[in-house]
Amino acid sequence: MDELFIGRQAILDKKKGVFAYEILFRSGLKNAFDPRLDGNVATQSVMVNAMLDFGMKKLVSNKKAFINFTEKNLLDRAPKLLPADTIVVEILETVQARSEILNAVKELKEAGYKIALDDFVLMPGYEPLIQMADIIKVDFRITTDPEERRKLREILPAHVRLLAEKIETEDEFRQALAFGYVLFQGYFFCKPTVLSKRKLSSSMLSQMRLLKEINRPEFDFSSITDAISSDTNLVHKLLTYINSVGIGLTHNVSNLHQATVLLGFEGIRRWVTLVSLQTFSKDKPSELFTISLLRAKFCELISEDLNRPNVTPDTGFLLGMFSLIDALLNQPMEEILKEIALSPELNAALLGEENDLRRVLDLAVAYEQGDWDRVITLCGEENIPPRRLKQNYDAVLQWYNVIQSVE
Repeated sequence: MDELFIGRQAILDKKKGVFAYEILFRSGLKNAFDPRLDGNVATQSVMVNAMLDFGMKKLVSNKKAFINFTEKNLLDRAPKLLPADTIVVEILETVQARSEILNAVKELKEAGYKIALDDFVLMPGYEPLIQMADIIKVDFRITTDPEERRKLREILPAHVRLLAEKIETEDEFRQALAFGYVLFQGYFFCKPTVLSKRKLSSSMLSQMRLLKEINRPEFDFSSITDAISSDTNLVHKLLTYINSVGIGLTHNVSNLHQATVLLGFEGIRRWVTLVSLQTFSKDKPSELFTISLLRAKFCELISEDLNRPNVTPDTGFLLGMFSLIDALLNQPMEEILKEIALSPELNAALLGEENDLRRVLDLAVAYEQGDWDRVITLCGEENIPPRRLKQNYDAVLQWYNVIQSVE
């Protein structure tokens, strides 16, 4: 049990703000579960070790963590190992509503824990659990009939908040919203909705031009500096960025020339990308930019471990940052890349073509989504120890908690 993976997936509210995170675990280096291990003990050990190893604050900041608990975990009162104000006790669909379970859940409720029912399907005998539940998760891949999705809001008690799970499209999000669901989980906000081409503001167009300039092979440092200096907002952002604790400088920087010299070519390119994607994400869910940022740092660290000439850490960072730009701009990736003019290898990876960079992105996304079997497979192909990914992800979360204060 000394090896574990841990990931997280956002749970959004009606305004697409982050309400909480579901924590995703996997222990061990094998695809198959070892039958000699007690699954319930394993789950409990992973949960506790993960909280101690990663730290709840680092994992979810000031949000709550949804954590799955088995029947035995509940009977052992395992949730009480964690503070009631930090977690939501997610009861798996395999848990039977027998008297011992009901007593355990009642104790948790009285101790101040919030209760969620996972992958809910209405069945006889579940009424006592439903009454104690604060949140009920409805899997839209299981409950596929729109009428059935709608009726659940009419049938279930008014105090229960409905969470639509595995939402994959904007249409499904809007349908769930219309049916009375108030919480949402899935990757619908990571996919572009190309119903009509998004009109870019003057600020966005300016950022697109700047992105194009910094990605030209014949990079002109002075013209980039001039472009930044003409916008006081950009100057302020750059000085705030370079003086943040995440950069690691020992002395404050007070002027643009000094900042650009210290950052250098790759640093300026990275910063412009960061600021541009912030601009593009103004009317998008905040988690979309967060995922872009976390993925960028994760791809950077994975690229560093690969140590290949064509997969540099800086290229890895740009790969992660640009990987969701189609969702941010509601435009096809192919059209956007024509405007930005990235390297051929980076373009190919972002368009889904097989190359070394694409494998870095695939590994980062698999880990991010908790697809542990694919993580193990890709680690084997790239000769990366899975424990190294765990260390990298831990470093990514720590880095993000520092850098998120930068405007």
